[in-house]
Amino acid sequence: MAGWTDKLSKQHICAYNQLNESQKQKLLSYLDITFPFDIYQQHKALRYRAFSNEKNSKKLLEGANQFYPEIIHPDMETSKKNLSRCGILLTAGGEGERLRLSLEKLGWNKESLKDFTKVTFPLHGLHDHFGTLQINLVMIRSIAKKMGFDIPVIITTGPEGSTTERVIQNLIKKHHGFGLKNLLVIAQKERLHLTREDQIAWYLKKDIPMPVTHPDETGGPLMRLKDRMSHMEMTPLEWFTKSGAEKILVLQATALYNPDILFAMASADNKYDCVGLGILRETFTSDDPYGTYVGIEKMGETSVIIIEQNIRNMQTMQLKNPQGTTYLPYNTGLYIFKKELLEKKSLPDFATPPKEILPNLERTPKVGYAATDLISIAHNPAIMVVPLNWFAVIKQADDLNKVVQLGKTYGFDKLCMEEGF
Repeated sequence: MAGWTDKLSKQHICAYNQLNESQKQKLLSYLDITFPFDIYQQHKALRYRAFSNEKNSKKLLEGANQFYPEIIHPDMETSKKNLSRCGILLTAGGEGERLRLSLEKLGWNKESLKDFTKVTFPLHGLHDHFGTLQINLVMIRSIAKKMGFDIPVIITTGPEGSTTERVIQNLIKKHHGFGLKNLLVIAQKERLHLTREDQIAWYLKKDIPMPVTHPDETGGPLMRLKDRMSHMEMTPLEWFTKSGAEKILVLQATALYNPDILFAMASADNKYDCVGLGILRETFTSDDPYGTYVGIEKMGETSVIIIEQNIRNMQTMQLKNPQGTTYLPYNTGLYIFKKELLEKKSLPDFATPPKEILPNLERTPKVGYAATDLISIAHNPAIMVVPLNWFAVIKQADDLNKVVQLGKTYGFDKLCMEEGF
């Protein structure tokens, strides 16, 4: 394994010569432990692959016939039995930058946001100012207790050492796992966030240079399920199997839900290896920002994919269901899939629109895995449509009141008190 040398660093570390000798040694020592040179090369290769996938995705609809995907509806009569065979993945590792910035604009100072995470941000007006993560865990525990079976839950945090990992781990310990018998907390992986010249960017933390990194994007928590944990003798997917789960239900820990949404997702017929939740459109305008479920037929092969605003075309926007009443459904970010899907396949790398690394550097894309690609790698997918008012997601400060109102509508105050929290 090649170690970081002064010669390699001059070539592959941005503004390396701006550091003094002591800072250089500290940075290289840190990189040798956390991101050895061969890992840096792997990240660079993944970056090229992501750019290639992004380029190909823009040509995805060329010569393709688009069609309305299979739509299914919840079958609540079978859902209770099916839920007993499900595990839940709560994704909680996002940095919440949009929420933080919107709160600072409202006058919140940086000291008050010292231990900020979006999933634990206090919801004023709900029990004990719980955040969405606490309420979701109480909701899951209550459902499991009423149904008479355990529901295994995995929470994915930010990378090791991140604020989200520390805060969430402390929260789980404080509340004794919220009474859940099978609860696992795992940290996401992180990638080096490279400049446009593929160099490692760094920032100073108390005068010590640290590489700029980012969590492994929205699909990172899913791919993390395939990794063997250093503190476990199995992968999280194997842990789900040991806990009795045949399917995995993916929820965003930054949202609150009508409890029926868990039963709705569990009701999906076993013939589907992946079901994405969607919201039917009554109109489809050019400024609609949401990812779109659409079927495509190309070169004799068919698949269902999610395409973003910059890829869709007029045919996408004009497609209607066979009855001619609704346009294509849009993506909610909620999925249920058979474990075998992820055991046998992996999500492809993708690149985001250019993001700021540091104020003095040109903006550059982040790369990682997209959770939306679960649908595209499925053999037999379907889209389940649910009402829009079944959930509310926190993205920025304007969303907080809506989330609180949903929490009140479904009695989460009373529920948290009844469950002893």
